Amino acid sequence: MQARVKIELRSTKGETVAEREVRNSVMRAGAEMVARLFSGSGTPITHMGVGISDLPETESFTTAALSNDLEGISPLGGETEAPISPQAFSLEVDETRRVVRVRVRGTLPADAALGTVREAGLISRSDDSTVLYNRVIFAPIEKGDDHELTLFWEVTFPYGDLAWSQ
Repeated sequence: MQARVKIELRSTKGETVAEREVRNSVMRAGAEMVARLFSGSGTPITHMGVGISDLPETESFTTAALSNDLEGISPLGGETEAPISPQAFSLEVDETRRVVRVRVRGTLPADAALGTVREAGLISRSDDSTVLYNRVIFAPIEKGDDHELTLFWEVTFPYGDLAWSQ
């Protein structure tokens, strides 16, 4: 499984202000969430979120949430998460590369995540749990109340003989 995200900051007039494109890290809890989906007990991705931390991931990949409260760094104003509807997901099969690709798009509106954004992730939220599926850090983006922040996630799942991955 591999994933990447393209981040676009646009003015409310639709002009591109900033772009980033980076690969993400799957958190251990995110991998466990996908594994639970195999048994029918997992929950799907329901939200995307952003935060202020640009600290690299640890070797354990156990980051449990995106940060909006770090000493010495101004928190983001407004909401830092946005729900993602099931209709925002699309699936396609790339037979040449032998992957199934899932694409999802989510947007934080102009009044959300005001300040310096440095991280983003996909989140699974249910009544009794919240799981950070993945996390990506990137060069800071200054988001004002005249900007929308859109994240385009692409996750690929290989198929076929996966002996090469062992």
